[in-house]
Amino acid sequence: MTVNKRQLFFSLRLKFLLVFTLFIVVPILLMLYLYFVQSDKIFMRQMTDTQTQVLKRVTDRANDMLNRTLNVSNLLTNDYDVLQLLRSSGQSDLDDYPTFQRVIGLQSKMDNLISYILDNHAIVAVYGFNGSIYATNQTEEILKVMPDYVKQAKEKNGAPAWDVNPSLKVKGLEGNQEGGFITMVRLIKGETTKGYGLVFIAFPIKEMFLVSNGAEEDSPAQFLISDKTRLLWGQEELWNKIESGEERSLFAQTLKATGWQLRWIPMQEQWVQQLKNVRSTTTWSVIVLFAFFLLIYVFFTLRLMKPIRSLVQAMGKASSGNFEKPALAGGNDEIGLLSHHFNRMLSSLKEMVKTLREEQQLKEEARFHALQAQISPHFLFNALNSIKWLALFSGAKNVGDMITSLGIMLSYSMKQESEVVTLRDELDFIEHYFSLQKIRFNDNIDLFIKVDESLLSARMLKFTLQPIVENSIIHGNRMPLIIHIGAYQEDGLLFVTISDNGQGLSERKLADDALEKSDPIRQGKYSGIGLENVQSRIRMHFGEPHGLFMHNGMDAGVETVIKLPWNRMEDPA
Repeated sequence: MTVNKRQLFFSLRLKFLLVFTLFIVVPILLMLYLYFVQSDKIFMRQMTDTQTQVLKRVTDRANDMLNRTLNVSNLLTNDYDVLQLLRSSGQSDLDDYPTFQRVIGLQSKMDNLISYILDNHAIVAVYGFNGSIYATNQTEEILKVMPDYVKQAKEKNGAPAWDVNPSLKVKGLEGNQEGGFITMVRLIKGETTKGYGLVFIAFPIKEMFLVSNGAEEDSPAQFLISDKTRLLWGQEELWNKIESGEERSLFAQTLKATGWQLRWIPMQEQWVQQLKNVRSTTTWSVIVLFAFFLLIYVFFTLRLMKPIRSLVQAMGKASSGNFEKPALAGGNDEIGLLSHHFNRMLSSLKEMVKTLREEQQLKEEARFHALQAQISPHFLFNALNSIKWLALFSGAKNVGDMITSLGIMLSYSMKQESEVVTLRDELDFIEHYFSLQKIRFNDNIDLFIKVDESLLSARMLKFTLQPIVENSIIHGNRMPLIIHIGAYQEDGLLFVTISDNGQGLSERKLADDALEKSDPIRQGKYSGIGLENVQSRIRMHFGEPHGLFMHNGMDAGVETVIKLPWNRMEDPA
């Protein structure tokens, strides 16, 4: 069976695919797109919030360490023992016991202050302009850097002088300390203006931050900037990019003790790249799974469509007249039930076709017999004509009139052009019929017809009046019997009345009228089936509101009213 492009376009498989695409694939892709867009926003917002919180904790830690350093410097610059040691002429500590005690006491104080600043990771030293030095670590290394800091201390004149030394290397209590150090020097003035010496405090800058100086790829870039926007600590190459506008600092905090600015540039490119890598892996996993389940869906769809295609092919064969039962899939699902009912329908159609063929054969036989039966009425009609002329030549005029009327009635009955005739034709037929009935009842019945000429062309069914007139003659039970036929037109309807002066409807029949309102013709309770056939024919041809209506007359007898739609014979049907 060939399938054109239009059938393929509107096939059930394509509709399944379209439904799957529109209501499953498209929503999933839309959700993935929204998920990616929203995840980017959420990631950036969460990263910003996290980095802000981290920077705040780093800033709080740095401020706390700087404040502790400042407190230590306050204690040492105002310590009496420190002033006494620095006022001395630089003699050996072992020559004078009080001086020795002050040295031991100062050393103990500085050890305790180291713990206060940063768990013994800091460096504390007192340097005297008289050449003496008291330090918590390697004295020789501290002496090498002291001349550089003396100038800073004297310029500040007793105020803290903060700086960053990126290359300081000393041996501390916790091992070698090297790398970037935050330093603070402060002049010990006493009662002089030039001062006796200075306090030197330093601690590793990495202890102030939670991460390293940005050397690792996943670490944020951190910078310490002086109040004059001078780079104190950080990657100089990256700082130059920031200054030139190629990079920008996303986060910044000010250290209150020094006035420096801590800038923080998170390496979000690496994080975003990691996110993209995870997202790419997830996307490919989803695509592979989606393709796998799509193949499963297509496989089951094709399996589902296979019995449907078989059913369509079977229907095509059935439409061509082949009613042989196809081999369709069974089962208890809807398709199985559909196949089962289709097989039953084919069996019924096959039986029906067989019955129709038998009926057609019977109709052909009936038509043949009817053709044979036509010989009898024609022979009878010709024989009646011969008898009529023989009766006239013999002087039996009444016999001739009866035969003439019978012949006209027989001719009217044999006309098969149409079931619908005019009221005139029906009245002519009734007159001939009545002439025969008058001879039968010895002229004890009379017929009076009063119908306007304009109504004689009205349409009505053949043999409508004869059963009613016959019913009046048979059930009138009164002689002489007079029958009146009239007609009138009203509201688009034709009313034909047949009334007699007979016995009328019995009381019992009238009592049953209330039970027969839905079928007025049955109110008469007449004998035979003639009137019932007339009623059925009228309602089948013109509709339910029309038909026969019977009731007792005003004076005596029964009046039958025929209700028909008003339509002339020459008007279009």
